[in-house]
Amino acid sequence: MCMNQGMLFDHLKNPKFYGPHVASVQLLQTHISYVALTGTYAYKIKKPVNFGFLDFSTLDKRKYYCLEELRLNKRLCPEMYLDVLPVTQKDNTLTLDGDGTIVEYALKMKEFPQECIMTNMLPQGKISEETIDRLISILIDFYQTQEPTEDITKYGELQSVKQNIDENFNQTRPMIDITVPKETFSYIKEEVSKFFERKKDVFGRRMKQGKIYDCHGDLHSGNIVVSGDSIHIFDCIEFNDRFRFCDVASDIGFLAMDLDYLNHPYLSSYLIEKYVEKSQDTDIYSLLNFYKSYRAFVRGKVHGFQLNDPYIDPAIKKHVITSAKKYFELSRYYTRLLSLDLQKNKPVMFLVAGLSGTGKSTVACKIAVDYHAALINTDIIRKETAGIDRYEQHHDQFNTGLYDPKKVDETYEQMMQRAAVFVKKGQHVVLDATFQKKKYRDMACHIASKHHTSLIIVQCFCPDAIVKKRLDERVRKKSVSDGRWEIYQVQKTTFEPFTADEKPLTIDTANESYDYRLDFYQQLLTQVHGVI
Repeated sequence: MCMNQGMLFDHLKNPKFYGPHVASVQLLQTHISYVALTGTYAYKIKKPVNFGFLDFSTLDKRKYYCLEELRLNKRLCPEMYLDVLPVTQKDNTLTLDGDGTIVEYALKMKEFPQECIMTNMLPQGKISEETIDRLISILIDFYQTQEPTEDITKYGELQSVKQNIDENFNQTRPMIDITVPKETFSYIKEEVSKFFERKKDVFGRRMKQGKIYDCHGDLHSGNIVVSGDSIHIFDCIEFNDRFRFCDVASDIGFLAMDLDYLNHPYLSSYLIEKYVEKSQDTDIYSLLNFYKSYRAFVRGKVHGFQLNDPYIDPAIKKHVITSAKKYFELSRYYTRLLSLDLQKNKPVMFLVAGLSGTGKSTVACKIAVDYHAALINTDIIRKETAGIDRYEQHHDQFNTGLYDPKKVDETYEQMMQRAAVFVKKGQHVVLDATFQKKKYRDMACHIASKHHTSLIIVQCFCPDAIVKKRLDERVRKKSVSDGRWEIYQVQKTTFEPFTADEKPLTIDTANESYDYRLDFYQQLLTQVHGVI
């Protein structure tokens, strides 16, 4: 029996369809499914669509993929996914789990409050670095408890990855100059082709390292629920193995890209930093910008699919086009970073300066992640040299204790020695320090000149009120920095201003606008392209 979609839609909107105890229902839909929220349970019904990479066109296929969705999501979310129920028809009435002819299948799940979805929590500042720490631990356990098999590992081959990429370009062509400018489309396609040609050994290396897993496949904040101390990661890809069997860099890179898109670039870089720290997978950087670009492109493409609906509301259509354009612009940014890897370039030394509390370490971390650079921080060097734990607080007075001028000089000398080691190996370096004296900046300039390295200076600043708030919060939590408000006030009077020759690129870290931040990092990238 062929299911009448209008009839199904009418029943799904009716609370009685879900049982006598359901008083109301909220019906959501995407291009591939309906999701009915009833208060206690959620029911997901797949639409009879076929996009090539996804085929739900027959009842048997929809049943199979409902069962697959149940099985696969129980890996990370066992208590949320409950059952697959038939939808039956008798005369003109549909019943959930009733008698009659089976015409559809519904996946039954526990419902969770929409405000607990990570996407909705981010704008309220409810997702902390501690949340990211816990999330990364869950994901690493998920990956590392798997035994890679030949059937899964083969999806890491260049040709398998290229199939997904080529499919993306082909499916996006109709959207050129609607959601993606032709020049952007062509640039991304050309640079990705170069990457496949010149970096093909990377894919084989990742396979040998055992980094191809049965992943989540759709790892973004809209599929993560944070409730108290619990984190639930749901709605993995069930409809296509080649989207789920992938390099862990594709999974982790997706979430990092999503955080960038949602204007949380520093949580994004923190996510990568913590993943590398906990997994020791330093080689993820060889593919990170590639997969970030890919994932942003996919999201832009999927948004474009919604424009195929002839009944789309004009206001929604405008929003869809704006969102898709934003994804493609972000994909281009990652591709520009990727293009640096394709050139035989000299290394770049980034000098990130600023007074305590102005956000320099946060900015330095993002730069280190974007350019897969070695990050050298004076706070860490200072405590390593003193033989103490990096998180041990030392609230010494200005120019005393660990901050005695002689010890400060030694700390900067140690920083430059470490920087020289990395640039001699051809690696980018980020120097994270206040650099309040010109002599310390001159030391960096000397190292860069000696080793034929380009030096780019970034200066972080923000209003005093923001600095005070940040420093007061820092004192109450675990931090490698000993910066405090009273130290900042002294630093303001002793900081030796940058000269005209130094030409720092400045960033107001209090300006949290997406456009401002992206523009700054685009400017930085343009400067890097200009010196290497």
